[in-house]
Amino acid sequence: MNLSKWNWKRLIRDWKTRILCVAFFLFLGTFSLLYRQQNLPLPLDEMRSRYEVTQQLFNIIPEREFQGEMGEEIYTLLARQQRLYGMQRFILSEQEGNTVENLEKVVANYVDNGLEIAENQLRLWEMTDFPSYRVMSGTLPEKQEIERELSFLTYLKQHDLDIEWNPFSASHILQQELELIAGILLFLFAALLGADRFTQDQTKNWSVTQGIPVPWKKQWHQRAFHLWILMWGVILSGSAVSYVSSLIRETPGSLSYPVSIYMGNGFGHIALWQYATLLIIGAMSLSMLLLLLTTGLSWMIRNIYLTLALVVSLYYVPFIWQTIRPFSSFQPSLYLHVGDVLKGISMELTGATGIVFWKIPLAFLLLWALLEAAFGRVFDFIPTQTIGLKRRETA
Repeated sequence: MNLSKWNWKRLIRDWKTRILCVAFFLFLGTFSLLYRQQNLPLPLDEMRSRYEVTQQLFNIIPEREFQGEMGEEIYTLLARQQRLYGMQRFILSEQEGNTVENLEKVVANYVDNGLEIAENQLRLWEMTDFPSYRVMSGTLPEKQEIERELSFLTYLKQHDLDIEWNPFSASHILQQELELIAGILLFLFAALLGADRFTQDQTKNWSVTQGIPVPWKKQWHQRAFHLWILMWGVILSGSAVSYVSSLIRETPGSLSYPVSIYMGNGFGHIALWQYATLLIIGAMSLSMLLLLLTTGLSWMIRNIYLTLALVVSLYYVPFIWQTIRPFSSFQPSLYLHVGDVLKGISMELTGATGIVFWKIPLAFLLLWALLEAAFGRVFDFIPTQTIGLKRRETA
């Protein structure tokens, strides 16, 4: 207990650790301000673009091709699409929710309109015998994207949620911040915090540390755990400050807003708070593994910069499997990008449909077992001093 207390005090009194924690806290706390500096496309702009593209189709496709049963059906569908896009554009411009007060009978409901648009798009994909099919289909979203849009709108309807018109809402910024934290930021923070945990003991010859009869493996676990507490104290407090700042400056959004995730047999939607919970738990587990690795390497390598490079480079390992097909979907290296696994990006980039979020704990357990076995073997070779310090004798 005394050793744990002494290590904790030594950690928080270290000037490098303090500077790192303050720097990351300031970055995370002001993330919402930095994010608002971007020029993001508004949903309103997208609807305007769709309206204009549909209008151009009437000018591009020859009028004679709209004759006959199929031509008339396509003409009717495109005219209906243009009218629906116009209503969606108006609803978004009013920023009142899924409809406009006192005009419900004129513009209907955003979600209902969106469902009809998606169904019409699927019907247009089926019109393969239309002479200008290639031109028309070139303006349509991919079928998989349409199906995801249907799932998204169905979720909104079932949970009675309004469409989010503001890409800078507090809930949306929170999602973007958490995804950044679970990415390269996690590797960088862990590497910077733990790269010299054991190196300091050896380069500064702290006999107080090396003279205590405590196994090195226990000190390894203890120091990594202290760093983990410090890291997530900074991350969670900084993210909370950023979220509160967003609530004051922008629209709140909704923590129940749907987020698309890959479920193995296709894409589905869960609430933002559920997605955030999965993301944080995955990032917390991964960060502990990274800290164990970093602190262990700091004893073996004794070179801060090489340790930093090795740990941060692990972030880029999953990109290897974009050029080389994975041997199995259970490979732990495929799950180092927690957010990409949840959203199905890893599956799409590698082509391995078996990369699903429920395999993340299994992958991390395997990595933990490998770390324990490897460093346990390393620390077995290190004799622990038991004689303590000796009083200097004078002649």
